[in-house]
Amino acid sequence: MISFATTYWVPLLLAIIVSALGVALLLYFRSRESSELPKNQVSVLIILRFLSFFLIAFLLLSPFIRNLKKITQKPVIITAWDNSASITSLKDSATIIKETEQLRENISNELGAEYALSNYSFGVKTEQDKPLDFSEKKSDYSNLLSSINDNHFNENIGALIVVGDGIYNAGRNPVNLTDNISFPIYTIGLGDTTEIADARIENIRVNRTAFSGNQFPAEADIHISKLKGIPLKLSIKQDKKEIQSTVITPPNDDYSVTHQFIMDAESPGLKHFTATIEPAPNERNTKNNSTEFVINVLESKQKILILSEGPHPDIGAIENTLKLQKTYDVSVFTAEPYPANLSDFNLIILNQLPTAGKSLAKILEASEKSRLPLLFIVGNKTFIPQLNALAQGVQIDMLAGSSEEAQASINPAYATFTLSEDFKEIISRFPPLQVPFANYNLSVEFTPLLYQKIKNIETPKPLIASGVINGRKIGYIFGEGIWRWRMYNYYFTENQDQFNELINQLVQYLALRQNEDNFIIDYKPEYIETEDVILQAEVYNDAFERITTEEVNIALKNQEGDEFNFTFDVRGDGYFLNAGNLPVGDYQFEAEVTIGNKTYTEKGRFTVTEVNIENIITQANHRMLYQLAIQSGGKYFLPDQTKNLAQDIKSNNNVKSLTYFQEMINQLLNLRWIFFILLLLLSVEWFLRKYWGIY
Repeated sequence: MISFATTYWVPLLLAIIVSALGVALLLYFRSRESSELPKNQVSVLIILRFLSFFLIAFLLLSPFIRNLKKITQKPVIITAWDNSASITSLKDSATIIKETEQLRENISNELGAEYALSNYSFGVKTEQDKPLDFSEKKSDYSNLLSSINDNHFNENIGALIVVGDGIYNAGRNPVNLTDNISFPIYTIGLGDTTEIADARIENIRVNRTAFSGNQFPAEADIHISKLKGIPLKLSIKQDKKEIQSTVITPPNDDYSVTHQFIMDAESPGLKHFTATIEPAPNERNTKNNSTEFVINVLESKQKILILSEGPHPDIGAIENTLKLQKTYDVSVFTAEPYPANLSDFNLIILNQLPTAGKSLAKILEASEKSRLPLLFIVGNKTFIPQLNALAQGVQIDMLAGSSEEAQASINPAYATFTLSEDFKEIISRFPPLQVPFANYNLSVEFTPLLYQKIKNIETPKPLIASGVINGRKIGYIFGEGIWRWRMYNYYFTENQDQFNELINQLVQYLALRQNEDNFIIDYKPEYIETEDVILQAEVYNDAFERITTEEVNIALKNQEGDEFNFTFDVRGDGYFLNAGNLPVGDYQFEAEVTIGNKTYTEKGRFTVTEVNIENIITQANHRMLYQLAIQSGGKYFLPDQTKNLAQDIKSNNNVKSLTYFQEMINQLLNLRWIFFILLLLLSVEWFLRKYWGIY
């Protein structure tokens, strides 16, 4: 069907016909040159001139041909192969590779002729057409599903065939993602689902930083199956030397327990520890019986200054807790004059300050100059308008009344430091604190550690929060009466371990000064081998304003002495470096920046640890594969049932070719044959004129 770009093509077409006819008649009808020619020859010339002129003028209307093209798209059958190490944990990898290649060939033979096949492998990442070597350190089924949705958007996906053992240890539960899937998932279960005798360490929870001379806890989550009544030794070793141990005797065949070790942080440096549970004689998988963790032990004694509006039991509770640690030097002042040189301290705790009579302006000014961390304890004597005026990351808008009682509710998303399960269990039973009856507005740099629970209703109001403003750590306790927490802790457990843990963790985080000067490097003491080593830097001028105008360089050195040099990228108001995946081992670094005529350096150390997560759980989870298949409209099969799988896909009415019509538009001006027709018309006319004697 021919259409035109212009709306008024009908009158224009008539005008073109009339014009073309007029030009042809004017040129040949009753002209002196053509008068001697027979009428039939003149008619031929008139027709040729009319057609050539008409065609040229006709193309000026931009005519185009519109037609429908029928397109048939075969269904895409996607096969995804679990390439993680758990597949070969109980069987030799060469045998598994041979079996999976045979399985892939069977699927290709059964489905390749009728469908378009696409192959993926998945583990930490999802990759297309990658050979299987079962070396991936994690299994992320959710990443597989999202990658397929992204890569095959708007394609006719007939089905997804997932071949794996169903063990996922990264990302979300894939069964919960089936609502976002528009195609059936067929699963083939690999591995052994038989529950075997196994003692494994599933997780180690520990704060990665400790101070020399202090104690630190490490919690080991243990799971023991099919070993009822068999005593097993759980030990902690440092550099192959056993430092603590205990014996666990499982009372049943499916036993889980968490054991806490309290260890001493001795000399400074990166300290490597290994938690090990001894293998039982009939264990098939002993790779999950041990796991390593690293602690960064820091040197130097932390000086803590406590300023209070008069004596208060909260100050006594905090002071007594901190004095239990050898690395804290605590000074308490309940009245002026306060110490003149605040830069000697690592942290200032302000109990119910500022008050109506004490503005703390000089103290705040001095602390800002040296970026000295602060911990505010808000109580009945705190002058809230003055606290708001200090602009330290919080705005408290008082409501009718002065105070109310609030218990504590843990924030599970708080990740600045960790607290034990024992603390999380007991904190909700601690007595309420007296808190301001107010609305709280925290700046985005702050994260609540505890929320206020008022009359057994959890609220978004913070009870304890921490954050960083312009390179300075600040903490808040929005209530008084924490001394009752210490007493209740002792009454309930005959010790004060959980209260001490809260205070020590909060104070340790705040008091840890990353740097005293204008240059800060933020990094983790431990990275796992599958994650990128990311470091961030902050640079301040002499006015302690953040700047990004200078170049920050860093040299990383591994245990063998090899050096790697990097330059930080500027990101926002700071610096960012992604050093990528580094080999397992200990690393030292020295970073450098020049500001004006001064050069600042920062040194540090971190370790990259091996990932053992694929060896922790090796029992295949075919239940998950079955649920994933059923909820998505597919089916679950065993490896020797590929013919049944192929038959089921072929008989699935939803897995079919997609036929649609696409409108095709071609401008006549772009068609080459139009040009040749025009050339032919003009050439024939010219030839006949010459041949018949018209010049």
